[in-house]
Amino acid sequence: MELIISSVIGLLATVVSGMAMFFLKRYFTKREERDKAREARMAEENILILRSIHAVGKLTIANSIALRDGKTNGEMTNALSEYEHIERELYNFLLTANFQNLQ
Repeated sequence: MELIISSVIGLLATVVSGMAMFFLKRYFTKREERDKAREARMAEENILILRSIHAVGKLTIANSIALRDGKTNGEMTNALSEYEHIERELYNFLLTANFQNLQ
């Protein structure tokens, strides 16, 4: 009788520990996926910010040239176009990222 009771207790302990390991593994796997997604969003945000800074620099240079020469040229048009494009891209990304954070 004692053998049966100890076998049942051993079996129950094995089942409980197996279930605990399963749930812990599933939790850590989901957490790792969320962390990777967050890191990817952060990397994309950093790239967009750097591109924005670069566009502002180009716009500053074009503006300085226009002031020096007293006329606007193609550089100013290109710089403004690039700045507006990057600004829209960054704005859309930030809206999307913040919406995803709310979910």
